[in-house]
Amino acid sequence: MSRPWEKYYTDEAKAFDVATMPYATIPAMINSAGAEFANRSAATTILPNGATATITYAELLSYANDFAAYLRETAGLQRGETVALMTPNCIDFNIASCGAFLAGAVCTNINPLYTAPEMEHQLNDSKAKVLVIIDMFGDKVDEVVANTGVRQVVTISLLEFFPTLKKLIIGFVLKRVKKVIPDLRHAHTKFADALASGSSARKGGDIAAYTEGLQGTDTALFQYTSGTTGRSKGAELSHQGILANAHQANTLIGHLRLSEGDTTLVILPLYHITAFALIFVVGMGAGDHLVLVPSPRPPSNLQSAFENFEVTIFTGINTLFAALMEEPWFDKSLFKSVNFCGSGGAAQQTGVAQRWEDATGIEIYQGYGMTECCGVMSLNPVGDNRLGSVGIPVPGLAVKIIDDDGVEQPIGSPGELLFKGPTIMKGYFGRPEATAETIVDGWLHSGDIAIMDEDGFLEIVDRKKDMILVSGFNVSPNEIEDVIAKIPGVVEVGVVGIPDEKSSETPMAFIVKNNDLTEEAVTAACREALTNYKVPKHIKFIDDIPKSPVGKVLRRELRDMVV
Repeated sequence: MSRPWEKYYTDEAKAFDVATMPYATIPAMINSAGAEFANRSAATTILPNGATATITYAELLSYANDFAAYLRETAGLQRGETVALMTPNCIDFNIASCGAFLAGAVCTNINPLYTAPEMEHQLNDSKAKVLVIIDMFGDKVDEVVANTGVRQVVTISLLEFFPTLKKLIIGFVLKRVKKVIPDLRHAHTKFADALASGSSARKGGDIAAYTEGLQGTDTALFQYTSGTTGRSKGAELSHQGILANAHQANTLIGHLRLSEGDTTLVILPLYHITAFALIFVVGMGAGDHLVLVPSPRPPSNLQSAFENFEVTIFTGINTLFAALMEEPWFDKSLFKSVNFCGSGGAAQQTGVAQRWEDATGIEIYQGYGMTECCGVMSLNPVGDNRLGSVGIPVPGLAVKIIDDDGVEQPIGSPGELLFKGPTIMKGYFGRPEATAETIVDGWLHSGDIAIMDEDGFLEIVDRKKDMILVSGFNVSPNEIEDVIAKIPGVVEVGVVGIPDEKSSETPMAFIVKNNDLTEEAVTAACREALTNYKVPKHIKFIDDIPKSPVGKVLRRELRDMVV
């Protein structure tokens, strides 16, 4: 396939080559950032009440070295063993993950909201030996850790680096008044004690020895898929893959960056690959100041962050942008310093994106990616942002679209989207059969139906399993959602196919509204924009659209709501 999209590349993107990347491994990047950006602010934890704690890059590196020494010298971790991190966005996550990499460990990120069985599965499947967990969910440890291979539990706190008095007061309220910090019976070490132990253990020691000889092709991360069908699987991602994906994204927007480092508001959870590779790793490599929001829900939690920091970069999801515009404090002036706004993790509805641009003057640049490729695979180029498109392939990736028989399709014809390149996972950890089904002859089968236009821009029609079959016609839920999202009063929308005696399936729309919107008004708007068989025959107004932790509409749960 020709590569018409390369005409949109920056000079740096055109010259992309894994062999010339700044770093071969994540530990090399961490050490370089700690030295080069020593006096810059590296990370800030910001609470909903506006309270903050900040560390510099020099402090981040020092604490990370302490934790690396703790893992190896005190906890007895061996090189290549797994450290699980189950924390929200906070300074401790940055330190713990960097420390684990400096110790020569493999990391695995666990969603803090996982149930005990989900947590137990990932700990066992990843063969985790050390668990770093937020104290708010410590009670889950008592339920599952005895059934796993975890040898050491380390508890962290959102308040770890706050001034002592503020830490004591807020800590008392959280534990004794709000009772959100449970007692933990299982033996554990507090993060501050682990750092102190590591500091003593590394005096005179050589932290670099822990990763001596580490190669870019070595495994860095077991990043688990959402597991919508069956048990979740760990995508085995290499140092080179993660760094290459970060580098790919940066070559497309790097010319927008501030030389003194950007202030990046980290809203998406760092335990998800989008935020981990494209915000955490990209940001550290560029010396950015990462302002960490532990939870963006409710959206009012973001008010103090936008008011107290001149945010220059942030990435959100469709539902977040829609919700922010409904907040009483929402004001264009809060976004005056933003030079890049991205959308990932879920389909960006064009109606929401247009309303956002009208309200703020800022475009939302949508991208597309998968855990299995370390993050992003396509992104709209700056200067030619096309709403409804997920952009052009990032540098270094080969792309093709095939039909059900494996025949490559021409421009403008739909088919399954395939990718090949340096960021593709090594495989699903311990699952050779699943790996063989997903990667064939080096090509990653995305499972998504896409169309490419003559300029190389991709449009995702939908996942195969989400397509609605109406009288033999394939109908995309995203297409219907985009129409409904533009209707005044619609806050969120999700569309699924439900059984129909006459047409096999028919679309049904679930809508969250903020006014007296009626079913008749929705139907009329759809009839204006859609062919008749695409117009939802059933509409239901609900209080909340069920979504995954990264904002994807859970269509299975919507189907379960059909009475």
